[in-house]
Amino acid sequence: MDNQTIRDQVAGSLPQHELRQAAFAVISRTQNTPSIQVVAMATALLATCKALDIDVRSLLETTERRINDLDGPFTTTFAAITEYARGEIGNR
Repeated sequence: MDNQTIRDQVAGSLPQHELRQAAFAVISRTQNTPSIQVVAMATALLATCKALDIDVRSLLETTERRINDLDGPFTTTFAAITEYARGEIGNR
């Protein structure tokens, strides 16, 4: 898949269930000390954005807006991901 296709998909609509599963998987797989985990995830995000020529700040803004779609009146997906991160990373 070429970089432009990936950028287009990132900017578009993505399956919420896949986003949830991937977020939990990323948090689960980083098993270092909390400070290393946080910086490693940020480093991976920046490296990926650079490799694909995606503006990381724009991606983060889009993601914040997308969170509204993840959390609605019948679901608390982002809150669940946040609590999972707190349990996996924050309570060590």
